[in-house]
Amino acid sequence: MTSTGSAFTIDTPTLEDVPALARIHVRGWELAYAHLLSGDEWFGQAAIERRLEHWTRWLTPGTRAADEGTYRVGRDAEGEVIGLAASWPPRDTVPVRPRELSVLYLDEAWLGTGVARELTEAILEGGPASVWVAEDNPRARRFYEKLGFAPDGATQVEEQLGGIRDLRMVR
Repeated sequence: MTSTGSAFTIDTPTLEDVPALARIHVRGWELAYAHLLSGDEWFGQAAIERRLEHWTRWLTPGTRAADEGTYRVGRDAEGEVIGLAASWPPRDTVPVRPRELSVLYLDEAWLGTGVARELTEAILEGGPASVWVAEDNPRARRFYEKLGFAPDGATQVEEQLGGIRDLRMVR
């Protein structure tokens, strides 16, 4: 376990963490996208069940996601998961950076505490990366700008997410 301060630590998740990861992931989506998406499909029990499957697959040794991905969690002083981050090779047809910050969510009680910054730096090791962020998510965009990311002009529309428009940020 890597200590980053007295209030939290950054660690590698295990399969035992999957229920907490699923809960934080879905709640993170709700905080970030409730103004863009609605319904139990995205924020209810069905969404949690999907995330349980995703995180189990992503953390199971020998799977492509486990082999290609990098995963970190933030833990509070009692060892409970309070945040999560994942990085995979870029999904872009022509990658502009060697890594993509693919997932970053926190328990809402930990927003603004430095956990997200520490998770990001731990997962990207301070290196160059890309991240796709909803254009209509100004809080996330400001956060990434503070970490040195800037829009590079690329955009995409997430049809499976009701037409959410994403922009790519790079550093």
